[in-house]
Amino acid sequence: MTVEDSQRVKLVAQQVAAASPPDVQADIRALMHSADKPEWLSEAGRAMNVRYGGVRALMNKDQPVEEGVDIGPPPVGNDETIVFAVGTPVFLVKNNAVDIDSAREEARAWRRILTENAANVNRAMVSIGRVDVSNADRDYAGTAWVIDDGLVVTNRHVANLFAEASGTGFRFKIGFDARREIGVNIDFLEEYGNDASDEVKIERVVWVAPESGPDVAFLKLEQKSSPVGRLKLDLAVDLPVRNLPVAAIGYPASDSRFSDQRLAEKIFGGVFTKKRLAVGNLLAADENRVTHSCSTLGGNSGSPLLDIGTGRVTGLHYSGTEFIENDAVPAAVLQRCLQRARGLLEAPSNGEIIVSSKDGNSSGGGNGTGSNGGKVTFTVPLKITVELDTAALQSSLSGGPTLSSLGSTFVVNTAGSGIDAAAVAPIAMPTKEQVFAAVRSARSQFANREDVVAIKPGYRFENGEITDQRAVVIAVNRKLELGALEARGRTKLPDYIDGVRTDITVASAQDLFGIDLDEAATASWHTNYKPRPDLPLSRRPVSGKFVIHTGPDASWPQLSPFLSKTRTSLVVAMYDFGATNVANGVLDAVKGQAETISMVLQMGGKVHDGDLTDAEAVAQIRDAKGNKFDFAPASVGKDGIFDSAYHIKVAVRDHKAMWLSSGNWQSSNQPNVAPLTNKDDEASALRLYNREWHAILENAELSKLYEAHILRDLAEAKTVTEASIVPEQLVFLPANLAMDTLEAPQKPRYFQPLTGERTIDVQPILTPDNYIDVVLPFIQSAKSRIYFQNQSFNTKTVGDNYRRLLDALLEKQKGGLDVRIIFRSFGSEDRDVISNAKDYGFDTNKIRKQKNCHTKGIIIDSEAVLMGSHNWTTAGTGFNRDASLIFYDVEIAKFYEEIFLYDWNRIGPAKIDENLPPPVLAPAGAETAPPSGYIAVPLSIALGR
Repeated sequence: MTVEDSQRVKLVAQQVAAASPPDVQADIRALMHSADKPEWLSEAGRAMNVRYGGVRALMNKDQPVEEGVDIGPPPVGNDETIVFAVGTPVFLVKNNAVDIDSAREEARAWRRILTENAANVNRAMVSIGRVDVSNADRDYAGTAWVIDDGLVVTNRHVANLFAEASGTGFRFKIGFDARREIGVNIDFLEEYGNDASDEVKIERVVWVAPESGPDVAFLKLEQKSSPVGRLKLDLAVDLPVRNLPVAAIGYPASDSRFSDQRLAEKIFGGVFTKKRLAVGNLLAADENRVTHSCSTLGGNSGSPLLDIGTGRVTGLHYSGTEFIENDAVPAAVLQRCLQRARGLLEAPSNGEIIVSSKDGNSSGGGNGTGSNGGKVTFTVPLKITVELDTAALQSSLSGGPTLSSLGSTFVVNTAGSGIDAAAVAPIAMPTKEQVFAAVRSARSQFANREDVVAIKPGYRFENGEITDQRAVVIAVNRKLELGALEARGRTKLPDYIDGVRTDITVASAQDLFGIDLDEAATASWHTNYKPRPDLPLSRRPVSGKFVIHTGPDASWPQLSPFLSKTRTSLVVAMYDFGATNVANGVLDAVKGQAETISMVLQMGGKVHDGDLTDAEAVAQIRDAKGNKFDFAPASVGKDGIFDSAYHIKVAVRDHKAMWLSSGNWQSSNQPNVAPLTNKDDEASALRLYNREWHAILENAELSKLYEAHILRDLAEAKTVTEASIVPEQLVFLPANLAMDTLEAPQKPRYFQPLTGERTIDVQPILTPDNYIDVVLPFIQSAKSRIYFQNQSFNTKTVGDNYRRLLDALLEKQKGGLDVRIIFRSFGSEDRDVISNAKDYGFDTNKIRKQKNCHTKGIIIDSEAVLMGSHNWTTAGTGFNRDASLIFYDVEIAKFYEEIFLYDWNRIGPAKIDENLPPPVLAPAGAETAPPSGYIAVPLSIALGR
């Protein structure tokens, strides 16, 4: 979690220390007062300070600070580091027993406690396993343990990776190859230094709790896999007491969202994905949640929380906030859920329904009508009585429509459901006003339904594609088939509201935030940026060498040599910086005493697996360069210079060469791969990493222009009050988009860079300076075609100047030009983007969505091309800091056009995937690891803002 107030970390450390047993408190005090402190403490303490010391910890200690500027809270000290490291140590498990000597030497009291209670703890080891998956985008999903005979329990967010609702129950999802189901095994061993395994196949997903319920899921082990000794773990009967010593046993993963990787390495001893035991204490407990202090990482999801004194399970771990707390589902809630799972185990595992023509058992086949008057009783195991439409049956027998044409039609009693059976006749093509009225009516009818998240105007989708029929769109937590819906005690939502067709969909992030699309509040944007007439952004001839290239084809293979040629200075403006290969490349480029580096960076962005945090990247450069590193966090936010993002991606080398891109310095944008030259990277690069457009230009005049603007940004950021780290709200979106047409099995194509040395006609662009003024006539100049490819295409939240751009693009499409649009797919958000574009007037047959699309380009008539970092949003085109270039050059335009057409033909028509699970909102202001099967995305990006 990102905790900007270091005082909170100090308070939590005090709470953890106070909750610890007396002997553990003695160990903590002893190390605090020791004159001879271990080497790991200094390193870990400094890393903690970098994370939680705010701007103060990142700036050069000799760098002057303007009077009145808030540079953040005082640093976190060694005392807090000692509490977390010694008070909550982690042990290895070997041969299904805790290895007492594997934790750090200073944790003497915990060693004694575990030695005294080894029998209680070790008895559980054989029943706790790692959830391994095959034919998925990862090898394992979390932890599970035996809660009943042949039954294991884990978290819902773990099961969501491989399970989905189907009919009256659940099924395994189609896997990574888009053909076969995901395979799931539980390996009850997976220990460090032990190559043996103890794998048991999961044959059935028994029950996954709804999103509104506890984070639990139950899985059935293969029947032949219940050897003697696979004991079910006993649940605690009494409500656990505060400060109770507990242990979380599971498989912690190497999780880069843990704010300090060096500290994570120390806590977990550099061993991940193996069975570990982490000790701590209960910080709070009630009927709905248990909070504990054990050290956990992503793979611990589903771990049992054992009472060390009794060996009973007090809770099921499901989430963690580093250095703050960890949460678990209490044993009492697990007991209630277990009763539900036991009942479902009696139902058939293949989704079949047992049909009986009578209330009792029957050995006869029968047709189900008999003396029951057309009624059939289904036992699933609850009884549901469904009445056949006997009038329709009689009609078919007397020459009316055939049974096959009627389909499986049932007369459903809607009494008490709030649905008027004598509703208004269906309206084939309702107007926008009729839809708005129906939306308001639906909101009043279903305001209290827990499974309904939002009701909004939109369009009906058929087979994943948008139609022309307007509809009342009802967003729910999860789409369920009728049987599964009834099993949860819920009625079917109506097909029509006031004559307007309804369309049920999975809720988007926009829906979860409660943004009213019917009568949305007026959005606002701001900038305190002052124009710079002394640094004019005029169109000009640019002479010199150039490298025009795309990613992931040649991203790092071109950026790496660009950086390595640095001799005097490197000036960088960046939104996100975390890729280790780029960080190492930058450090190597300026490793001499003479080179200087200047940087403006937006702090607090999310990181990918294996990446550094922004703070860690800055700290590494500070360590290496000292006062040769001139740095300031970008000034964004309410009182900042720029509205919401310092979104620029530019580097200037030695005042005479520049790199400009759509992509950040993260592993998703600058992966350490080379698919053009390394066959091992060919199959996966395009699937795993972003589509980017990059340019390298060797021209002193243009390079100095961008350098001067960046250095002015740097100087101004240092003088702005509250220029501190701005936490960005995150949303967790489904990561498993294997059914996207982008994942077509054909061999991917990669494009060689376009290189040369000549004069190019170039228009430099910066926002807030001149994007609208330059790009509007650029679009208006089109005579035959416009190819548009951008991460964002927001047609809903539109400011006046941005509207001029949208109107110009729309006018060209309506005028008969070939206007094609590609935007980035964000799963559950795609429906709104497509619907909003249609509502604005765009032809959705000319719109396609692309997974991992991160470029921001426009190609006009095969003659000119815009490339850079500008998202098509009101903020991106007018109020944030962004940089782009227009090349009025046929050769460069055709280079990017060929790539655009390759992407266009590869991804196919825009179809939404209605089977994706819903997004999950991250805790406000937090940097928490997303659930299994999800990725973290800034909310502003997901909403196209």
